[in-house]
Order: sequence, then structure tokens, then C-alpha cells
Amino acid sequence: MFRELADEAKQYYLRIPDDDLLVGFEKRSGRQAVGHELGGWYSQDVFSVFGQVLSGLARLYAATADEACRTKAKALLARWGSCLAKDGYFYYSDKPNAPHYVYDKLVGGLVDMAEYCGDKSALAYLSTITEWAEKHLDRSNLYAFNFVSGPTEWYTLSENLYRAYRLTGDQKYKDFARVWEYKDYWRLYAVHKSIFGKRSDGGQTTAYHAYSHVNSLGGAALAYEVTGDAWYLETLKQAYSFLRANECFATGGYGPNETLAPKDQIERLLTETTNTFETQCGSWAVFKLCKHLIALTGDAQYGNWVEELAYNGVGATIPMTSAGQVMYYSDYNPAGGVKKNCPDGWSCCTGTRPMAVADVTDLVYFHSPNGLFVNLFVPSKARLRLRGVQADVVQQTRFPDVPGTSLKVTVSRPVRFTIGLRAPSWLTEQPTATVNGRSVPLTKSGSNWLCVTRVWRRGDELKVNLPMEPRSVPFTTGRPYPTAIAVGPVVLAFRSDAGNPALKLNLGKLRSELEPVSGSSLTYRLRQDPAVVGRPFYDYKEGEEYFLYLDPAYAGVLSYRRLETHGLWRDSGQFWYSNEIGATCEGSFDGDSLRVLGGRYDDGGRAEVRVDGKVVGTFDQYGPGRPLPFEWHVSGLGVSHHRVRITVLPDKDPASTDHYINVAGLKVGCRLSD
Repeated sequence: MFRELADEAKQYYLRIPDDDLLVGFEKRSGRQAVGHELGGWYSQDVFSVFGQVLSGLARLYAATADEACRTKAKALLARWGSCLAKDGYFYYSDKPNAPHYVYDKLVGGLVDMAEYCGDKSALAYLSTITEWAEKHLDRSNLYAFNFVSGPTEWYTLSENLYRAYRLTGDQKYKDFARVWEYKDYWRLYAVHKSIFGKRSDGGQTTAYHAYSHVNSLGGAALAYEVTGDAWYLETLKQAYSFLRANECFATGGYGPNETLAPKDQIERLLTETTNTFETQCGSWAVFKLCKHLIALTGDAQYGNWVEELAYNGVGATIPMTSAGQVMYYSDYNPAGGVKKNCPDGWSCCTGTRPMAVADVTDLVYFHSPNGLFVNLFVPSKARLRLRGVQADVVQQTRFPDVPGTSLKVTVSRPVRFTIGLRAPSWLTEQPTATVNGRSVPLTKSGSNWLCVTRVWRRGDELKVNLPMEPRSVPFTTGRPYPTAIAVGPVVLAFRSDAGNPALKLNLGKLRSELEPVSGSSLTYRLRQDPAVVGRPFYDYKEGEEYFLYLDPAYAGVLSYRRLETHGLWRDSGQFWYSNEIGATCEGSFDGDSLRVLGGRYDDGGRAEVRVDGKVVGTFDQYGPGRPLPFEWHVSGLGVSHHRVRITVLPDKDPASTDHYINVAGLKVGCRLSD
């Protein structure tokens, strides 16, 4: 699965013409450009991803050893470097929208080119652009996300600058990294405070941009590696604990509407938006954070978040389009979701995707002088030296289809070392192990590894069984709903023609109520209603409707995406909306009553509702705000199969500025009173 993901990303980025990636740089430098504009964010110079493309190709080369990735990356670097202005100016255009963001990504790309591709010219370019940045980047360092009033994502810069210092030993990178440390934010974690509470300066922030604030923690990790100051490591550990307890969904995703907020607000946003998780960027930020934590502490617990996002995050996305459209958001809305690509081409997530995909390879194993430690149960091979002896360890597994893995050892001579496997948080029973068919104990270390320490000989094979069964993963501990159903690290999403199937499933009897479907791995049918089928979220294709979070409040709710539209309607990501007089929206339902879900707006209009061809009422969506609550209902329709049609009317409230009608979905019931 992960090899296919890496190959797909590799081939996608290898196919992009170099001329097209460089056309803006060459035009800006006064050269004759032969390429064509890629369009979208790339041509607009919005969060330019060129630096991330360099990183992605360099990391894909490191992950796959495909020489084509290094060749392309080196060619791009040379041509881009030749476009640098005399003063070191390096952007795609004269008006980049986010100078700090773009500089940061280029620093990361240049460090990766030097580190993974061995291209030392990258270091000369790195010095040049840093000298420009030292003179020109705004250092106001406003708190939180200040896209309108100040520099955007300045607080992510320290990580790659510390990486540059670690690689080169040049003091200027270390000094510049200190300029961008985000200590006012990190300090809240370090002192065990809520990031939404009052700060020492009297300020308070009740919502943060999710990805960039998780991404900023990489700066604290590198600061610890460079300085050895334990304060930074404590910050990382407390940040991990806070984010996992308060911000994460069962998938490992976080940040609905790209927001970190108090837990009750996150639960509300789960039901209000279809933009639940910024998938590519969000996965990348977590992969880095957890890689640092495992390496710095030796604790396997941090690998649980990695595994969740490997399967349910970046691993569950659909292929990009030729126009650079990527699956920017994952949708967990309990009213029903679908996978789709962002309508805008070449967004920030197109740059992060190859980096995240490549880094899965770097997260399979960790090692120490005395052992090899398995973080992900993925078919793979590790080659390393242990106590002066070369050891090859081949992992053979069909996980997660089969709950276990095996590791076959080849050594030049017998040698004593430890093989440790991450003790997953999802284990439903005690794991067991054999070596060469004979039972051996698994010793659980204080750092959450399941260990076998012995003298290993050529041909020894360790087999480990990792029991897992379907389980409920509620968003809030102590409350049954909303909840997701997971098997091991894999979250299931349900196909149900009658809406959210929460009422059909007894959470206390999952093992008996979910019947495995023969021949389809990790796929289950509800015994009570065989038409309801749960299968891995990663298995869903573009446009297939699913229910990932179960919630009885959404039983009988039909997503707006199931409704047919005629005339000019647009998809907001949360509802259909139209101001075209006579435009219609219609669908079928079974029941006695109907609620039309949506919102009131200051440009709202009026609509007619027909059921089975008869007018049953009209509704008015005008309200003096944006948005305000709205719900219209009708009952007494008779328990039967019905057809509803909603039509935009020409009349409206005099105070409304337009005729817009929006439909977020339909809620169907029986015997619903007025």
C-alpha cells in the first residue's frame, strides 16, 4: 500500500515539466521562459511550493533510490539558482503572498538537496537567500496566525534553520533560527497550561491555525537537538499529550476548518464542516513531531499517532489531478462525507504530499547501538550494523489484513541484540511471539516496546501476533457518541443508503454485530442490516459517500450531496447554494416527515417546497447575519416513499440583498409533530 503511494507520488512529480515549474522564476529574472504557467496557486505565487517540490524529490530519492528523482531535483536546483537576483532575491514573482512561508520551504528544500542528494551547490544558494532574508523579512513576529495583519507562519522557520546549522556548522543559521523561536506559544505547553488560556503577557488566543502550529513544534525539537536545553523537550512531550487528548479524531486527523480550538468546539465543528482535516500538511507535521519524539526519548508511544495517519491520513487520500488538484481535506462529518480534490490547483498540500509520502519509509524502523525497533508493520528490509556485525532484517507481513508480522534475520556471525516492536495502543489481547516456531516471551519495556533480546543467528525468524478486533473510539471519553469504529489502527467508514447507521449498531456488542465479509479484508457487514457495510477509510474512492463518525443525531439525515440539482447551484463544501430563480434541488426519502437543513444569511431568499408534486410550504432564509440557525420542517406526509423538490423563488424579504437558497441536507423522520 505505501509502496504504491510512493510510486504514484514519484511518477506524478517526475512528469511535471521542469520548464513549467521554473517559468515564473525565469520571467522574473528577465530570461526568456519557454514553459507554460501551471495555473492555480503556483502561478499566483500563493504559498509557493517550489521548495517543497525540491524536498519531495530529494526525500523520494532517499526513500526509493530512484535516480530519476535526484536527476530532476538537481536540474531544477541549478536552473532556479541561476535565476537568483544579484541581491539574493529568490521568489517566483515580485509579489509573493507569504514571504516567510516560502523562505522556510526553500531552506528545507536546499537542506534536503544537500543532505539526501549530495548536491553541495544547494549550500551556496542557501547562504545567498538567507543573507537576503536577514535583511528583508519582517520580524514583528505577531502571535498566532496573522495572514492579514502580519507575516504568515514565521513561527515555523526555526526548524529548517537549525537543520541548516546542524548540517553546515555555520553560526549564522543558528543565530537566525533563534529569531524565529515561538517561545510564547511553546511556553504554554511547557508549563502544562491550556493554549487557549491567558498568557503571561495578558493575551489570549481561542483558536489557532492547526497545521502550522503543530508544524512549529519541529523548531522546538531542533532547538533541543542543537542546544540540549531540556525545556524544549518538555515542551514537545507536553504538546503531544495535549494535542492527543484534546484535538485528535480517531483517524489521527485534527484541525477542522484548519483550527485548533477547545474540545467542545472541535466536536461542534465536526458536525458543521466537511473540511475536517488538512490531510497532506497535517500528516507531515505529525510525522516530523513524532519522529523527533521517538528518536529523542526512545519511547514507542509516539508512533501510535504516526501509524494512525499513515493509514487514515496521507495513506487514505485519492490521486491528484493533472491540474495539481490534491485531496486537501478529509471529511468526517456524521451527515456523510466523500473524498474529493481541492478545486484550486497547486495548493500548499501539493508541495507537502511527496514529502509526507516519502517520510513513511523513514518511520518504519528506529535503531540504537544495541537493537532494531519496529515502528510500522510494513513489508520492508533494514540493513544496519549491531555490535560491529552487519545485520539484515526482513519484515514480512500482510498487516493490517492479518494481525501480526514476522522478521527474518540474516547476520554474518551470531550476535546478541534486541528486536523491539512498538506496543500498539489498539491491542485487544496480550501479544504472543515465537522464534523459529518456539514460543518466546515478549518483554514490554518502560518505553513501550515489545522486546526479544537474544543471540541471533542466520535464518532466525521472529513471528509476533498482534490481536485486534473492532472497537469504538468515541471523540470524548465517557460519552458514546460521536464515535468512530476502528480495527487496529484502521478506521472504518460505513456505506449506508439510509443515512448515518448509528442506531443500527450496538457499540457494546461490536464483535457479534459486525460480520466479516469473506474475501474482503477488514470489511464488515451489519448482521441487523446487511446493506450497511464498513470497510477501511483508505479503501474509499473519489465520490463514494461514507459515514466515518457515527452519531444517532444524524440518523435519517441525507447529505446534500445526494440531492440532484437543476440550474446553477454551487457546492460550498457544506451545502448546495443558488440564487438563480427557478433553480431546483430534489431527492427521494422514506418517512412521514421532513426537515430541510441549512442556514440563514443576510442575502437569503425564499424557496418553495413540493413533496410528490404538491406544494407543502415555503421557507425564507433571510437573517440579519452570516450564518444564523435555520431549519424548516413538514410532517404528516404519510409513511411512504416520497420525492421532494425545492425551488428558488423570485420574491424575498425586502431587507435581503439577494435570493440565495442553501440546502445542507434533509432529515427524515416518522410521526414528527409540528
